[in-house]
Amino acid sequence: MRVTVGRAVAAAVALGLALSACGTGSPEPTSLQTSSESATATPSPTPTPTPTASASTTKPGRVEITKGPGPTGPDVEAVKAFVAGYFSGINKAIETGKVGGVRSMYTSGCLDCVQLVSSIRSTYGSGGKFVGGLYTQNQIDVVALSGKTYIVHVTSLATAWKQYNRAGSVVNQGPAERVTYSYGVQKINNRWQLTAGGKR
Repeated sequence: MRVTVGRAVAAAVALGLALSACGTGSPEPTSLQTSSESATATPSPTPTPTPTASASTTKPGRVEITKGPGPTGPDVEAVKAFVAGYFSGINKAIETGKVGGVRSMYTSGCLDCVQLVSSIRSTYGSGGKFVGGLYTQNQIDVVALSGKTYIVHVTSLATAWKQYNRAGSVVNQGPAERVTYSYGVQKINNRWQLTAGGKR
């Protein structure tokens, strides 16, 4: 996330579940014949099938998201509602320092979640606070299903923010900006949880 260490943290999140598939690992486009080649009278060889996105080689530890419609069904709406609830809880935690409402919504695999909550807890625990830094206009899209894990992209307008210490001095701040995150969401023991997460 964005507050304090959140920006730096997101870059370190590897998303072992495959959330970096947005654009990596997809096949190179095949080149078109030039006009001189097409004008040659020699017979063209039998075309070699071009590999599809799902058949192309991916980097170890990453899952490739292929083009096409995302998953459908009642679980998709449940996942969207869950992620919306997480962002609502994060906004409340940023404003109040109370992180109990979101702590049960993610596993230790969601490094971005862990770091964000840790930053909020430590700031308020030392007498400081955050002003602003809220996630607004959240657009939540369930883009793929990998095994039992739904891959979710969230685009938000994060408001301008300031971090204050106990003495009331500003120790960190940032402007409003458009941010996009990827998350893995899975049902564990009949409860939805964020299992991975990071900035796209």
